Amino acid sequence: MANCKPAIVEWAKWAVANKAHFNYTEGAQRMTAIGVFPPKFPMFADCSAFVTWCYWVAGAPDPNGLGYNHEGYTGTLLGHGTEIPLQLVEPGDVIVYGPSTGWHTALVIEAGHDPVTISHGQQGDPSIVKVSQDGRQPQRYLRFSTEGTLRTPQALEVHKVATPDLHKTAPQVHQTAPEAPQTAPAPTPAPAHPEQQFAPTSPVTIGWPLLKEIEHIAHEVIKGPDA
Repeated sequence: MANCKPAIVEWAKWAVANKAHFNYTEGAQRMTAIGVFPPKFPMFADCSAFVTWCYWVAGAPDPNGLGYNHEGYTGTLLGHGTEIPLQLVEPGDVIVYGPSTGWHTALVIEAGHDPVTISHGQQGDPSIVKVSQDGRQPQRYLRFSTEGTLRTPQALEVHKVATPDLHKTAPQVHQTAPEAPQTAPAPTPAPAHPEQQFAPTSPVTIGWPLLKEIEHIAHEVIKGPDA
């Protein structure tokens, strides 16, 4: 267990730095930020829901004494807190303005004769406001138990989900097409007329003895067997 008071103040300041994402409402969404970590934008709250959220996100017990059941208002803060004099006020304590169950509440971030608070009382808040700037009476300062499981705005870092950088992709491997296999030269195409394959390339020379033999055979044929 740790004292969450400094973290309560840190979260209130974090909210001011992110005020563009906060909305003021007294409707059903006023406590929806409680129970959601890391915080999700947009966020909705009224003054007492904002104080309650600062305690919840820091890890402190519910200042309303309701176990963070999404209920509570200035009246439950007054009923559960311990009223303290101005001289004892510390950062992390709470102020309630107005009579009876109160009109408005804010979180003290700096003590002194005119404490500095962070207030979420209208659209455009949370804002840093001195107690004298608000001025509503009576002004009651409250202290709550702040021993809990400490959680600071720096805890947001461990909840960040790594997102792939779409501009950084794995190195591209450029593959070239394989070279065509070496093949034997194509055969010489056959001539258009097949008979030309057998045409003699040079004239045939007939010798004299052969010529005489041919003449003899021809003469015998012409004579016939009865000549």
